[in-house]
Amino acid sequence: MRRAGGAVLDRLRAAGIALETTETSAVGHATQIAREAYGAAIGSFGSRWRRTSYEIVNGLFPDSLVAGSSAGASLGAREDAVATLGFLPLGTGNSFLRDFEDGASGISGLEQAMQALEARRSRPCDVLRLTHKDGAIYYTNLLSVGFTADVAALRHRRFLGLGQFGYLLSIFLRLARLRSAAVSGAIGGSARV
Repeated sequence: MRRAGGAVLDRLRAAGIALETTETSAVGHATQIAREAYGAAIGSFGSRWRRTSYEIVNGLFPDSLVAGSSAGASLGAREDAVATLGFLPLGTGNSFLRDFEDGASGISGLEQAMQALEARRSRPCDVLRLTHKDGAIYYTNLLSVGFTADVAALRHRRFLGLGQFGYLLSIFLRLARLRSAAVSGAIGGSARV
């Protein structure tokens, strides 16, 4: 993935897109990088490593950016407060990016993403917030609980280096231990569901 990522970044630079790269070193590091870059009014940033799109979104939409906080006051006053992100499908997951692929065109998702970035094309995207007893998390496409969350956590914890096979292995291991679980919640302050 590093070799492919390097070639992709070289192509974007050749297209006149100014890039500064920073490699993440631990879980949560991409959130910190995104928060600092956005606070410094860096126009665009992104990542090519695992799980980091989720972390970047949580760096852009932290609970600390509320009225009255020093960071919230400075960012809220900015005219360009809406961030633009460019995601590249270089990893094994990328379900969000796969939603935008046009399989009928015969062009890979990576190539489609590259063409959109080179042409400076973007689309609006909803960001959802889940508030829980310990705070809030933000996400762009899906939030998993139960079986799918267990599979993703197992894959991330034990089989990260196995790529797609790690997902399959995690599915079968979790299926072997499958049991039902109750989940409760509320939507928009309505009655609990």
